[in-house]
Amino acid sequence: MTPTLFRLLFSFFLTGILTTAQAQLPIRNTRWTGVVLAPTDVQVVLTFRRDTLLITPQHETTPLETMRYEQVGDTLALQKVSGESPCGTSGTGFYRLIYTNNGENLKLLPIGDDCRERQHAFESKAAFRRERLNLAQPPRNWPYLDPVQDSIAGISLYRAYELLKGRPSVPVIVGVLDSGVDITHEDLRDVIWKNPKEIPDNGTDDDKNGYADDVNGWNFMGAKDGTTSEYDQPEITQTYILLKAKYDKADPAKLNPTEKRQYETYQTAKNQFLKRYQASQPKRIAFADTARFWQVASQLREKLPDSQLTPATVRQVDIGTDSVALAIKSVLADGYLPQYGSFGNYLNLVRKNWSRFRQIMGSEALIAFNPDYNPRAAIGDNPANPTERYYGSPRMIIGKSQQLAVHGSHVAGIIAAQRGNGKGIDGVADNVRIMPVSVVPANGDERDKDVANGIRYAVENGAKVINMSFGKRLSPFKEQVDAAIRFAEEHDVLIVHAAGNNGENYDSLPAYPSARYENGKIAQNVLVVGNSTWRLTDGLPSRSSNYGIQTVDLFAPGTEILSTLPNNEYASFSGTSMSAPMTAGVAALLRSYFPKLTAVQVREILMKSSYKPDIQVRKPGRIGPIVPFNTLSRSGGLLNAYNAVKMGIGK
Repeated sequence: MTPTLFRLLFSFFLTGILTTAQAQLPIRNTRWTGVVLAPTDVQVVLTFRRDTLLITPQHETTPLETMRYEQVGDTLALQKVSGESPCGTSGTGFYRLIYTNNGENLKLLPIGDDCRERQHAFESKAAFRRERLNLAQPPRNWPYLDPVQDSIAGISLYRAYELLKGRPSVPVIVGVLDSGVDITHEDLRDVIWKNPKEIPDNGTDDDKNGYADDVNGWNFMGAKDGTTSEYDQPEITQTYILLKAKYDKADPAKLNPTEKRQYETYQTAKNQFLKRYQASQPKRIAFADTARFWQVASQLREKLPDSQLTPATVRQVDIGTDSVALAIKSVLADGYLPQYGSFGNYLNLVRKNWSRFRQIMGSEALIAFNPDYNPRAAIGDNPANPTERYYGSPRMIIGKSQQLAVHGSHVAGIIAAQRGNGKGIDGVADNVRIMPVSVVPANGDERDKDVANGIRYAVENGAKVINMSFGKRLSPFKEQVDAAIRFAEEHDVLIVHAAGNNGENYDSLPAYPSARYENGKIAQNVLVVGNSTWRLTDGLPSRSSNYGIQTVDLFAPGTEILSTLPNNEYASFSGTSMSAPMTAGVAALLRSYFPKLTAVQVREILMKSSYKPDIQVRKPGRIGPIVPFNTLSRSGGLLNAYNAVKMGIGK
């Protein structure tokens, strides 16, 4: 992590800018067009400013009405400030915010309002339409639009549902192998898988599957009570620690093929780890003695002016040649930003946020490349034993964490956020149950052991689709992951995997988990997905997306995707992590409405039915040349639900 990124991260915690997500979709700073019915039908624009609502006739500038508003979750309180209505300024009306089309349409449902005129005004049967204040940004529902009819590179989901009207469907379980899911979220709680054979919280494995109390999935990273560390380590550190004793002095000539592969993986990890360990040594020194840290910090403050500085100014202070003092000075310079003002004010902020500062600025030295850090101690498993299966917890305690279950909740919402409930967003699939399987730490790399066990757990408990929005460059226990993927293949389970966000050719990357088994054969049940934008131009593939005509199967919307976050919040994320669940959602849709289709058939349909624009695009990466879009993936196309459903009907 670069010093600049360290400063930005720490600035978020000092200033409180943790996330732009809010409970329910926030109404602030939005503008809507529609008809109000009082005093007569009038086409108006509703403009929600910081705390004021302006109701203005379309094409005019003078508001008919000005109201004060407050949003709490999905409830809106309105109070008159001025305007033409006879409503008094003391009465408050309460309305429910009802969103449809992923927040592109809005209705106000009266909860209680003594002002009849105000209530009547908002009782229009037609929803208000959101106006985009920044036309460079796509509509919130862009992933569901049609590339031909709407000229936006969506998956044509609305048209797909038109084809499916009146058709029966069966529930489909989707295993979300990720960082955890907030199973209490307002838009997810009704679509979370429930184990029908397990009695909650009785400490007994009622269904004899090896996992007691697994009512809503399993957390392979949690202590028995559900406590989960936010931090694990990079794969190079994990591999170095796990394989050092066996392979550090091993003779490769005496190893069998599996051991030789592990030996080579260890050598790669060792080389990279020792370089990073050495590079992080100054920070390790800086944080070793807290008293010494603050002593040096005080010396720096005495030598710096009581005014705004720059990081370079801090680095130029002469405090001698003591290595500890120099390391502390470097850390403080890395974390400083001019908006903190004087160095004294900066130190006050650091002291108030000391544990977070130490965690962020010292994360590489104290966690990522620290061989003595052990995040698995509370779990109680043996990380060096890849065959161990029964460990972890049936729950994940999210609490006030800003990181736990964020990624997994966003992924789950894309697949199956409850459709048509007027809250937040509509997921892709309408008859799906999300099975949370926690295997990906909020920070650090997933472990092969957890991934293999997560796949097996999902398959054994009924999942027909598994989403895996993660990846890494080393796989010390690839054989175990291969065996789990093969197990899924044998049990007719489709695995959808994100291609990654390096802007590189996936064909030539060491990337895991992999659809290629160690024996060279290709798993037929794995679908790898790249990230596309809304633009049917040369910017169609995201610059950050990996690509590959041999290993990436298709592209799907993954840029500025609105979805769910823990604690009833919503936000837009980008990456192949979003493209994979978009695809998993369509796969689940097919398996729900056409249950006779096999995993392999669904994979083939998704590829064959993809929309194939005949356009030249910028190859992903920093300076990608212009190439035909169909050269970036095996199918050469974009995920298209409408075409896929048509093919499903024809089967």
